[in-house]
Amino acid sequence: MQQYIFRFTTSNKYHPDEFIVSSSNDQAYNIIKNWQCGFGVNPYKFTLLIKGPSSSGKTYLTKIWQNLSNAYIIKDIFFNEEILEQYNAFIIEDIENWQEPVLLHIFNIINEKQKYLLLTSSDKSRNFTLPDLSSRIKSVLSIVLNSPDDELIKILIFKHFSISSVTISGQIIDFLLVNLPREYSKIIEILENINHVALMSKRKITNSLVKEVLNKYNHKIL
Repeated sequence: MQQYIFRFTTSNKYHPDEFIVSSSNDQAYNIIKNWQCGFGVNPYKFTLLIKGPSSSGKTYLTKIWQNLSNAYIIKDIFFNEEILEQYNAFIIEDIENWQEPVLLHIFNIINEKQKYLLLTSSDKSRNFTLPDLSSRIKSVLSIVLNSPDDELIKILIFKHFSISSVTISGQIIDFLLVNLPREYSKIIEILENINHVALMSKRKITNSLVKEVLNKYNHKIL
C-alpha cells in the first residue's frame, strides 16, 4: 500500500515559501507576496482587506506581509503621529471587533498619508453602522479566503502528521478527503484528535480509528 511521508519545518517564522497555496487562497497569497506591484484599488490603492474564517490562513498571510513590509500591527487606540511617521505599512486585524469611530479615524489618517494598510476580518457579512466607515470598507479591495479544496486539505493532512513523524497511508488520506468537513478550524481539530487518540492508545491510524474520532463530532461514518 502506498504511503506518504512528508517533512515540514516546525519553525514559527512564517516563511512565504512554506505557506500552503491552493486555488482557495492563491489570489491573496500572490498579492501579499508581490505587494509592491499592486496592493489595492482606487480610491484606496494602498489598502487591502482579507476575509476568511478562523484558521484559514489570515494570520499567516499577515505575518508574511509584516516580514516583507516591516508593517506595524495596530492593536489598540494608542496610535499616534510618531508611529505613523515611523512606519510605511500598518496592519489592523479582526476589524469587526474594533470600535467603529476608532477604526474610521485610523483608516483615514493612514490613507491620507498614502501608507499601506492591511485589514483582516473573520466576519464576511459584517455591516458597519457608521456610514463613512461602511462606505470605505466597501470601497477597498477585498479578498476572500474560500473553503479549503481537496488539494489544500490533502497538504494539511500531510503537514499535520509529518510534524509528528507519523506515517499515513494513501488510502487513509483518500478516506479523510471524503469525510472531513470543509471548515479549516474543524479540519485541524479533527486531525489533532486523530493523532492524539493514536498516540494515547498506541494504535496505527486506520479507517476504524478515523471513524471513531469523526463519530465523536456527530459526523457519522458508516
